[in-house]
Amino acid sequence: MGASSALSAANGNSGVGPVSMAATAARPCSGLGREASMAGGGSCLDLWRGENDGLARRWRTVTSSPGPDSSVTQTAHECQLAFTKLLQKIQGLPAALPALPLELAILYNSLVFDICLSSNSGEKLLGAIDHGLSRVLEVCAVSGRGLGSEGRWQRVLQEDTLQELQAPLHRLAALQGVLWLAANRLTTVEGLFQLLKGAKSLRPSPCHGHQNKFLSLLQMWQPPDMAESDPLLVQSVQELKGILWTSAAFLQGVQELEAGDLPAAVALLQTAATGLCSRRRLAQIFTLMGCCNMKMDKPQVAIQYLKRALQVDFTFLPALSQASLVYHQLGLREAELEVLVLLYQALDGPAQVTAELASPCFLIQMELLTCASQLSSFFVKNCPSDVKYLLAQRNLQAGRVSEAVEHYLDLLALFQEGPLHQVSLCGELALPRIPEVFLEAASALEELARHRDAIAVCEEVATRMNGLIPERLPIELDLWAAEDLPGPAGSSLTNSAGNLMKRKRESLLCVLWRAAAYLIQGLAWAGLEEAKEAISHLSRCLNDLLRVHFVTTGSNSSTGKEAEQMGLSEAKVLPQIRQLALTGRGIQFLHLGRNKEALADFQHSLLVCPDRPSANLYLAHTLWKLDRRQEAAAHWQKPHVNAAGLEEEAERSFPIYLRPCMRQTKFPHTESLAKNVGSFLAGSSQGP
Repeated sequence: MGASSALSAANGNSGVGPVSMAATAARPCSGLGREASMAGGGSCLDLWRGENDGLARRWRTVTSSPGPDSSVTQTAHECQLAFTKLLQKIQGLPAALPALPLELAILYNSLVFDICLSSNSGEKLLGAIDHGLSRVLEVCAVSGRGLGSEGRWQRVLQEDTLQELQAPLHRLAALQGVLWLAANRLTTVEGLFQLLKGAKSLRPSPCHGHQNKFLSLLQMWQPPDMAESDPLLVQSVQELKGILWTSAAFLQGVQELEAGDLPAAVALLQTAATGLCSRRRLAQIFTLMGCCNMKMDKPQVAIQYLKRALQVDFTFLPALSQASLVYHQLGLREAELEVLVLLYQALDGPAQVTAELASPCFLIQMELLTCASQLSSFFVKNCPSDVKYLLAQRNLQAGRVSEAVEHYLDLLALFQEGPLHQVSLCGELALPRIPEVFLEAASALEELARHRDAIAVCEEVATRMNGLIPERLPIELDLWAAEDLPGPAGSSLTNSAGNLMKRKRESLLCVLWRAAAYLIQGLAWAGLEEAKEAISHLSRCLNDLLRVHFVTTGSNSSTGKEAEQMGLSEAKVLPQIRQLALTGRGIQFLHLGRNKEALADFQHSLLVCPDRPSANLYLAHTLWKLDRRQEAAAHWQKPHVNAAGLEEEAERSFPIYLRPCMRQTKFPHTESLAKNVGSFLAGSSQGP
């Protein structure tokens, strides 16, 4: 019965929208004189009172022992129509004091059903309240001409309103608060409840922490008790008070979270959690509190709230998603993987639905005042492919290569079934570009020694890139920098430069993807002990990278480092691939006994990435084999201090699909080289 979309139209001041229903209403008393029909014991009032109470009792009976949802919904629609017709009857006659308490009760009941069933727009609902207030002012002989909703309430509540109208007006004010709160007009609602408390102005006085003051106003508001002689209501004003209080705390908590005041957000959300709300909304509250605590660097507290969210509503998947992020932050890899498996199973299986309603007898509930769109930035719907990718990636990072490969292969199968969203709305779970997923899968296959499978997956990438790579790719860094400079919006110069750089960036990515595919294929052929094939593919990789030229004005070339500093992040990957390809090819040259060619590759590799210890050790090893032992000893000593730490730090800076390649090109003979060089240095120090 969601009404949030209809209620959102209530955001502005509604003009007077008199309910012009007299022409269509059946009026059994229209032939009576006003004095006869509106007298305290008039037959029309008795008839209408009986009709109102009968409808209210019918609704209470249905909801006290509800059957199927369809029967409750059908009864709600029937009651709504009956109350609408009843309101038309009583408002079809001029306003009169004896009839006003009953009229306002019928208006209240009619609006409760209208709000719940969303049969009217927010503006029309506000117009119905305005018309009711106008009839009160008419009876009090006070002009309401030219006043908006806020002005009418101020006029009505500041007049010496008759005692018998106090309770009906408080009930109507509760519905006014519902409509304004649903439109996120918290300040306006606060002003209304200041008036109900007895203040002289609808405008709240500015003060620090006025949001807590708003909750205090709601808490202190004491609507008059129902008398036995009062017309029956379909929902008590005390229930509305509780829903208003809970909704106000929740909405303000969300506002504080958006504003970055996390302690205030937690306090308000904690308050909302103690109120009357459905299981789904309570799960959302606990999940938001988990988000707040995670941002406040309290991951352990965040996990406790997320567990509570799932205990309340185990089908609320954003809580699972958030829990996986917290476990990742805590470094609890097993717990994170377990949560991701549950999340994927839930997303991949049939949808499970949790009832939104806290109780069918509460027509107006918190969900109507706090629509789902207000939470869309916090609770993004996950895609199965996103979670499957994260499972593959996390398993690969944890060294569980076999499990990672299975997840990657499942993901590649999903790609074959049809197009997927390239980028999820949730940055934490976003898929990378599809070629990168293929490269990661190939890398994992290669690490598992499934060399031919890795070659096949990489061939798919290389083939797809063939028609997208130019013979030469000059990238003008001046144009790249100019793209970020302020200029006339929409100018042809700005647009053309930006479009050119986007095309060149895409071409650069294609070069890097195909080069990486050749790199992994080369290492796979090396794993199959096919040195010549390995050298061929690694040479293709290096030739692809030579297509790229970074240039600046007045210079024919520039370094990748300068490109990286200018914001071209892809420039960082190019030397990483080149260094791995040179090292890998050098290793194969060593296997073939072509030591001088190996030496040249290792020297070039070290020039590309001077901080890579393995490249330096391979160079020292090759120099030793060439009997250039003094040079070998000098190179061996360079990375000797904290070599393992440098290697790990370098690996973290590489893309995921290159990290297994880096591990494959790690120097394996450290101990024997150290022993040989150590003996040589010891002998040199002793002299002849």
